[in-house]
Amino acid sequence: MSKLYFFRHGQASLGADNYDVLSPLGEEQALALGKYLVEKNIHFDRVFVGPLARQKDTYKAVQAIYKENKLPFPVAEEVAGLKEHQGIETMKKALPQLLQTNTYLRQLQASSKENPALTKTNTLLSFQYFLGEWAEGNIQVEGMPSWASFRQEVKTGLNTILQQVQKGENIAAFTSGGTISAITAECLGLASEKKVADLNFSIRNTAWTTFLFSAEKFNLLTFNELPHLEKEMTTFI
Repeated sequence: MSKLYFFRHGQASLGADNYDVLSPLGEEQALALGKYLVEKNIHFDRVFVGPLARQKDTYKAVQAIYKENKLPFPVAEEVAGLKEHQGIETMKKALPQLLQTNTYLRQLQASSKENPALTKTNTLLSFQYFLGEWAEGNIQVEGMPSWASFRQEVKTGLNTILQQVQKGENIAAFTSGGTISAITAECLGLASEKKVADLNFSIRNTAWTTFLFSAEKFNLLTFNELPHLEKEMTTFI
């Protein structure tokens, strides 16, 4: 059987003008990942990466560590289906109207105004609520891709990868938390889209989830592994 590692990118730049940039901590996390993989002598026969900058930069950091140690690391093939959902962008567009009709979101916004120290927590709670509703199809935003279309893109991307896997290979794919959640859901046959979305918030930066693959089977082996980071370096965004 072949083993597929799906790596989440390092911490991105939440709150910045451009989220799709590794933070300084995210860069450290990616380097720590590379050092761990080299230390454990894990080799890869093929590598895939999503089209986002944070995904590519995580891959490049790991690749650099392999090169420093004079170890081979395949050039990555870009796969569009490894891109993350557009939940953050969709929520930004939907939020003004939602605040007019949704009591829970208004309460969170009011709480942040009363106590600015709660802003980060309330922003995350708002996003968790929005993502669940969006995933269930209860919120649709004109001009933005739907959650259903994201799930289909992930399925297509996964098939693109699996069609290239040869028997007994180790495969690496650098992607995002929502994508890993969707792939895990495909493997386990999860029926609740809200639960799939909720998985997104459990996956830690630079953690990996592994699957075993053969002509007959695609099985989950491990979920959300993070042995290379100390607690103080662990992040979820």
